[in-house]
Amino acid sequence: MIIPEEIEKYLVKDEIIEKEFSLRGRFALSGDKVYATNKRLFIIKGNSIRDIDYNHISSIGLKQERSVGAVVVGSISLAAGVIVRCLELGYWWAWVLVGLGLMMFILGLIRTQFVELFVVGLPRAYRLSGYRSGLDALFRIVREKKV
Repeated sequence: MIIPEEIEKYLVKDEIIEKEFSLRGRFALSGDKVYATNKRLFIIKGNSIRDIDYNHISSIGLKQERSVGAVVVGSISLAAGVIVRCLELGYWWAWVLVGLGLMMFILGLIRTQFVELFVVGLPRAYRLSGYRSGLDALFRIVREKKV
């Protein structure tokens, strides 16, 4: 494994990187990089680096959420179809179909999956999103280190 220079300079004596995660969601072009060492996590988001000691993680959760914004867009499109129908304009059924299609697609397929780290000293949970397999592995490592 190639250790990035920006992480290597922060490693302390006897600290080694055990696993690297490239967390990226379904439609994201880039994602977070997480490096799990034998002592802590290094999280790279854009140009910022955060390290979290395993002893400072009070709990960890694995969650899924549906995209609320797309459901709102689908609902607006559905409402537009009803309004267009009431005004007796053409192609009202297209608005209704697009609205229903968007809502069904979003409700059925698109879910944001993430790990929530509750860290002592941070006001809210630290979220890392990505594919389920990478999140499961990260969850497992944090749980093993917390024991």
